[in-house]
Formats: sequence, structure tokens, C-alpha cells
Amino acid sequence: MKVFYNKYKWCSFIFLVFFLNTTTTYSQQSLLKNIPLTEKDTVKLKIGGAIRLNYSWQDYNDERKDKIGDFGFELFRLNVDVDYNDIFLSAEQRWYEEFYCIHHAYFGYHINKHTDVQIGISQVPFGISPYAAHSFWFNITYYLGFEDDYDAGIKFIYDTSLWNIQVAFYKNSEYANSTNYGRYSFDIVTDDIQANEEINQLNLRGFYKWKINIPITMNIGSSLEFGELYNQITRRKGSRHAYSLHNDINYKKWNIHLQWINYSFTPKNPINVSSKTIQFGAFQFPFMVSSKANIYTFNIAKDIPIKNKYIEAIRFYGNFSAVSPKKEYGSDSKQLVLGTRINKRGLYGHFDFIAGQNMWFSGGPGIGLQHQNDINWHSRVNVNLGYYFN
Repeated sequence: MKVFYNKYKWCSFIFLVFFLNTTTTYSQQSLLKNIPLTEKDTVKLKIGGAIRLNYSWQDYNDERKDKIGDFGFELFRLNVDVDYNDIFLSAEQRWYEEFYCIHHAYFGYHINKHTDVQIGISQVPFGISPYAAHSFWFNITYYLGFEDDYDAGIKFIYDTSLWNIQVAFYKNSEYANSTNYGRYSFDIVTDDIQANEEINQLNLRGFYKWKINIPITMNIGSSLEFGELYNQITRRKGSRHAYSLHNDINYKKWNIHLQWINYSFTPKNPINVSSKTIQFGAFQFPFMVSSKANIYTFNIAKDIPIKNKYIEAIRFYGNFSAVSPKKEYGSDSKQLVLGTRINKRGLYGHFDFIAGQNMWFSGGPGIGLQHQNDINWHSRVNVNLGYYFN
């Protein structure tokens, strides 16, 4: 019955999306009738989404090697954005092959020309904005909750031509239920032994938009994150923190990311549970990571406009990231992604070769864990094809 209900709700929601998308003008007119408007008032409604298919081959998966990979449905998503004078709303829901989840959902207020406040599930201001990667696969930072992470709280944004400063407080991750592994953002999750969850998190990020000359610009800045860890077994609160220095450099059609992160998780575990590792999870899977480490990121990409009947632009990129745990806390993990993105209007294709050493999602058991025997690199090929509409 539950499966039937989920499928029925999923299909009904898709029907509603396409109905709204084809009647946007009518919907806006109906909305306007119910709101007392003046000549200066404006209401903007935007409905969009995407559908994606994915091909995956892995050199460490014998079944996929025998079949020469798998290809099929990866995602359907719906996003809605509303602007009504100084008030706004943004939300996105995603349906993957085996689960569905919230991506973000917040409303807010334009305090003035340069300042906004967002309340709800918003992107955590930490590290390079908006992403510390160019590939579909992202970097190690994503899998440790330091890239494109979304939590539940309140965020203030101050943005001018020279500065971007964001301050946020998050009560917990996007789901208060820390046993829910069916999520988009990578967060600390719990089970019968690993009983820590994220609470009471404060974030501060600022970067200066440095225009050295016309072809060169830099968004150079730093980020801070402080929070607590609540252990459901001991009912005690541990601590966590992360610091980052980052630079997003643009030169003509080139883009370079440089980033360093230091993080530390200090849980209050039961005596028989080690504090040298901590459990993260998303996309239906939990995994262990080293609880104290440095992360290094170097990314480079080049955009090539083409403008013909079939292709508008191509981006080539190489993304490298590494985790170096504190002594006695684990062993290095590395990930290299080489790929290209091709797009034509709303059609996008990502073609990635991913190589990892001691890296989760690339043949490893986790991130930054002790490896005594397996120090080999493993690889996978990922092709993601999608259509994005709005």
C-alpha cells in the first residue's frame, strides 16, 4: 500500500507540474485576483525542473564490468520560485530511482537593495560559492558536507559589487530525523551504534570580489563553521568546527578553484565507540569518515563557446581533491575527476572519468579511513544526460 501511495503521489505531482507549467500565465492572473495589488506591485511565478538519465561503469564492480555498465533513470525534479515585491519563496523537490527528498525550501524578505534574509532549508554558506567543483560528480568536499549542503535555519546575505558576506544559524540538518539516509545533502546520520547528529550550527562566510584588471577577477575569502554533536545514547553534546580559505579565479574563459579546509568532529560517544571516525550519509547509504583532517582542492576549467545547430558551449575540466587526516586518525583519500560538459539550451551532458584512492563512491569503504592493504586507485565512468526546463 505504501509503495502504491508513493507512486500514485509521484505521478499526480508530475501531472500537476506540467499542468502548471503550461498554464503559467493563467495561474499568475488567478493569483493576482486574490492579492490586493497596486501599480507598483509585481508577482513573479517561475516553475521549472529537470529529468536526467545516467550511465555508470565501475572497474571495482564485477557485475557492471560484465554488463559494460548500467544506464537508466536517475532523477526527476521540480522547482518553484515566487517573488512578490519584497517577499520571495524558493523550493525544490527531487525524485531519484529509489527515494525522493527535499533539496531546498525557504522563504525570505529583501530587507534592502543589498540584504536578504532566508528562513527554511537553505544552502549552507561555506567554501567556494556556489560550488567547489565543475563536474557532475563534485569533489570530496561535497561528501563531507562542505559543498552544496542544505540545512534548516535562518541565513542573512549581504551582497554588493565588492563584498559577499553571509551569516547563518542552522538548528539541524534538513531532516530532524537523523536516521533518514534518503537525502541529497551529506550529513552526520545515526544508527544503533553511531548515534551522533548535527545541531546548533553557526556559519560565517565572506569573500571580496577583487577585480585585478578587466580579464582577471578573484572571489577571495574565508569561511567558519561551529556546531554541536548530540549523542542519542550518552545524551551529551560534543563539538565540531571547520575553517576554510578559498579563491575562485576567473581569467577570460578559464576558471580556477583553490581551497583549504580544516575540520574536526569531537563527539561524546559511549566508551566502546571510537571517536576517530564519524558516520555520514546520503543517497540511501551511510559511511564512515575520519573525524579530524585537512581537505585540499584544486580545480581548473575552460569554457569554449561554439554556437552551432547542435552545441552552444563545451566546458573541459579537471577537479582534484584530497583529504589528509590528522596523525592517528586515518589515511589519505584522493579523488580526480576529468571530464567535459556539453550543452544546448536546456540539454546538458556531463561525461566524467572518476579515479579515487581510499575514496567512498570510488571503491573505498569511506573517506580518510585507515587502509593497510588496499592502496590502489579505482575508477569509474559516469555519463549524465539531462533536460532542464523553466
